[in-house]
Amino acid sequence: MSGFIGHTPGWSHRPGACGALLAVLALLACTDAQALDCTVSTTGVAFGVYDPVLTTPTDSTGNLTVRCTHQGGGAVRANYTAALSSGGSGSYAQRQMRAGTAVLNYNLFDGATLTRVWGNGTGGSGLVTGSLLVNPGNFEIHEALHPIYGRIPAGQAVAIGSYTDTILVTLTF
Repeated sequence: MSGFIGHTPGWSHRPGACGALLAVLALLACTDAQALDCTVSTTGVAFGVYDPVLTTPTDSTGNLTVRCTHQGGGAVRANYTAALSSGGSGSYAQRQMRAGTAVLNYNLFDGATLTRVWGNGTGGSGLVTGSLLVNPGNFEIHEALHPIYGRIPAGQAVAIGSYTDTILVTLTF
């Protein structure tokens, strides 16, 4: 059996102060009046083969990268938050990957200790926040890397299949 967090290219923009961005683990961009441009890209969490007879959980990592550039004027501080959706389960208590009607429980965390679920700040989940000092210039790119820690609990009796879930990333800056 294998499981991974799927990824579909695309982006959407919602109005707001400098923009709140929504993507399906893909590339986003928003430009404000100060010509600050921030994007987010991801490397999905790919769990590989899940063995239901193992007594230890299956862990994997992915990455979320925030990149900002700035044109003109002096340096600008880009403060941002990155939120992850609950996926197809609709709950941060336990996300679910699916293969047809079969379900494999998992979750995503913002730290290697796997104590805080990375979500949108509701339902017991937390947001990831960051700040980049962005100097002006065409070739000045500033970025921050945020690991995404994934875990599938051990001992789930599931059918053989390719399990996936789609997580939306919201970047607000």
